[in-house]
Amino acid sequence: MPSVTTVVARALHTAAVVLAEEAPQDGLVYGELWKRVLSREPRLEAQWRLANEESPQENITPFKSYVNWSGSNLVQAGWLHRGLRRWQLTGLGRDALGRWPDPVDFYGEASRRYRRWERQKQDCLLAVTALEKLPDGGHWVVLEELAEQFRLDRDVFGPFLLGTRPRGWHLALGADGVAGDGLPLWPHERDLWRSLLDEEGLLDTGRSSLDTVRALPDRRMPVWDALVAAKQPAEANDTEPELPRQLWIIRGKDAASGIPLIRGPWREQSVITLDAGSLTLGVGGHDLASVRRVVEAGLPATAPARREAVALELDAFLNRMRPEDIVLSTDGFDTYVGVVNGPAARAADQLTRPVEWRNLDKPLDFFKDLPSGLSAVVQDADSQVLEATEYAENVLALTEDIPRTAPEPKGPAVLPDATAELAARLNMPDATWLQDCVELLRATPQLIFHGPPGTGKTYIALALARHLAGASGATNVRLVQFHPAYAYEDFFEGIRPRLSGGKDTGGDGSGGLGYDLVRGPLRKLADEAERRPAEVFVLVIDEINRGHLAKIFGELYFLLEYRNERVHLLYGSDDGRGFRLPPNLYILGTMNTVDRSVAYMDAAMRRRFSFVELHPGIPPVSGVLESWLRGRAEQRGEDPATADVSHAQLLDEINRMLADGNPGDRSFRVGPSYFMQDLAHTGDGALERLWRTQIIPLLTEHHWGDGVEVETVYALDTLRDRLGIRPPTADDTDDGPAQP
Repeated sequence: MPSVTTVVARALHTAAVVLAEEAPQDGLVYGELWKRVLSREPRLEAQWRLANEESPQENITPFKSYVNWSGSNLVQAGWLHRGLRRWQLTGLGRDALGRWPDPVDFYGEASRRYRRWERQKQDCLLAVTALEKLPDGGHWVVLEELAEQFRLDRDVFGPFLLGTRPRGWHLALGADGVAGDGLPLWPHERDLWRSLLDEEGLLDTGRSSLDTVRALPDRRMPVWDALVAAKQPAEANDTEPELPRQLWIIRGKDAASGIPLIRGPWREQSVITLDAGSLTLGVGGHDLASVRRVVEAGLPATAPARREAVALELDAFLNRMRPEDIVLSTDGFDTYVGVVNGPAARAADQLTRPVEWRNLDKPLDFFKDLPSGLSAVVQDADSQVLEATEYAENVLALTEDIPRTAPEPKGPAVLPDATAELAARLNMPDATWLQDCVELLRATPQLIFHGPPGTGKTYIALALARHLAGASGATNVRLVQFHPAYAYEDFFEGIRPRLSGGKDTGGDGSGGLGYDLVRGPLRKLADEAERRPAEVFVLVIDEINRGHLAKIFGELYFLLEYRNERVHLLYGSDDGRGFRLPPNLYILGTMNTVDRSVAYMDAAMRRRFSFVELHPGIPPVSGVLESWLRGRAEQRGEDPATADVSHAQLLDEINRMLADGNPGDRSFRVGPSYFMQDLAHTGDGALERLWRTQIIPLLTEHHWGDGVEVETVYALDTLRDRLGIRPPTADDTDDGPAQP
């Protein structure tokens, strides 16, 4: 007769085999995985019932739930990753199937590794906290050094990171910056590592290959420096790191009266509480995985999303909250601040923590005293327990009797003034116009350059964006282009299909689809800006009016005007706390005023942007081409005062004719950029080719249907004769490339 352990071992081994053979890359939702396990081993449920009957210990837990709980052994061993309710076998897990083909041996080895991890659990969690607090700016640390600093076995800590994947797990690498050094990874795990390092700006593409992913060696941070920078000094191996104080928003109401608990028992008993109901949950030995198991067993009829929210709140209260953390609770507009001064305890149907309330007689005013960003989090958050540590320093400063231990906040980001060097690069006479743009962005962080084609809107927007971002311009500036098919899911975030199950992932080659919530360019840039508040981030949106703006921006419409407010996101990825557009994120858009296939913005969107015109008839565009032509002559060693500026004369003549033909319409003119490209200056007949292939087609489109014979009226020879311009001879031709 098999024992309970043997039956569970067979179930978990079968689950691992199913994942390896049928879903190596995307894994399976546990419910679907369970069906496939029972399909392969239909006798398991009967064996489970018999094993329970023979067992001396009473066990009322359903078989499916018991196996789910026991899967934690595989997670901590690094053989399994569970995220978004999906089970994914790691490369380590696949390797383990080969090493221990017998189910009992397989599960026994996983349990042995779990016990090794459990003995080092607290040190593991401290090391993870240090990893999560790595300073922003793109750094990585050596896994072995981090493990040594916290007295951990490398063979325990590395697999634990691979299985649990806490924030920053991908930044612990081998000594040479190798991702997963020494671990048997799946190809898709290397691809994930490659993608994460690339997002951080750490990927060393020159030293990486299909089989090896490496980080840039000069971005390695010594562990000691990382701990100091994260405010977690480790002066000696026997010294516990001092962890930064966290800020927790906590709320609770009496179930019968609806009165906030801070008005009654919390104040009177100097505690905070969290309802645990009938959940069989003590106050020790519960990690997040075990909390989830308890919640799933205790609330089987509750929706999965709500069960997950309850589990996260319980985990925060039990495990993540620490003595000396700051708590904040509200009663209407009255806001109370306290300091946690003891561990969690169980009392009847509640979990409790002792708190020393610091301002019961002088509550803060919710709207007047709290920073607008924090008040928005407090007001909009759906959770009973919510971390808001980024505002800890603000709360500490408001409550002077609480010791100030948090670091001074960095920022806010400051937009630099425009410079003469930037103006010179853009062929502008001075920085006055550019400085006006900077001042507009300081007042309203969204600005649009609009005007006819060829006026340099995109070029100027990118140059200004990189100047504003300074030394971080390569990573802090993103360009996107709107078009009629562009949507919210492309711009911000959305569910995206991913091909899986192919030969390269160890599948059967038949292929399949998986679905992920993928961040778009705005979400990625906003997340980075939130983490690095002292830096300037700029999103450049080219052809902004070609997209359906209400569809693309969705609920973000509101945030363009109210930067310190928060909204709840369409796909719920804000974890209940709301999302905001950080104040250090600026948006530069460009808009072509002549495009007849699109409309102008609606009034609501126009109110959220400043608009600056770039027009060939007004500065700074009006003198750009002539300045550029004289600058090129000077580079060739010629006298700029006698340079050939006939291209500028031709441009002015075209625009004069367009203005005479439509005196009330400024929307269509030809910009100087057409004459600032290689096509206009390289080889015999360069201008003629440009005229034939770009200028005439552009003018034909403009005059469509009005009876103008474009090729006759705007013929290059005709305009040259009118302006007295001599066509260049072979000796006059500049065969070198143009310098934009």
